[in-house]
Amino acid sequence: MPRYLSLFKYTPEARKGFVKEKAAAREAALKLTIESAGGKLELFNWTVPGSDYSGITIAEFPDASTYTAVFALVKATGAFSEIKAVELLTASEIDRGLGTWGLVAQADKIMS
Repeated sequence: MPRYLSLFKYTPEARKGFVKEKAAAREAALKLTIESAGGKLELFNWTVPGSDYSGITIAEFPDASTYTAVFALVKATGAFSEIKAVELLTASEIDRGLGTWGLVAQADKIMS
C-alpha cells in the first residue's frame, strides 16, 4: 500500500483547542479516520513550539484516491492552515521505476 508523509500546521484557533483537548485525543481521532478508510497510521509526532509545522504523520492507504479523500476530509475541518503531503517510495519501488525508465529510453530510441 502507498505510504504518505504529511506535515501539518494548525490554525491559531485549532492551537487553542489543542491545549484543551490534548494531543492523545487528536491522534486517536486521526487514527480512527484513517483506519475507517482502510489505512493505517504508522507515525504521529508533534513538533516543538516554534517549529514551522505542528506535527508530522506517516500513514499507509489502499491507494492515492483514498489518501486524497481522507486529506480532503481532514482539511475541510478548518483546523489546518497548511498540510503538505509527500508519497514515500521504498528502494525497490525506485528500482522498479528506474527499470521502467530504461524501457522508456529504449522505446524513445526506436521511435526516433
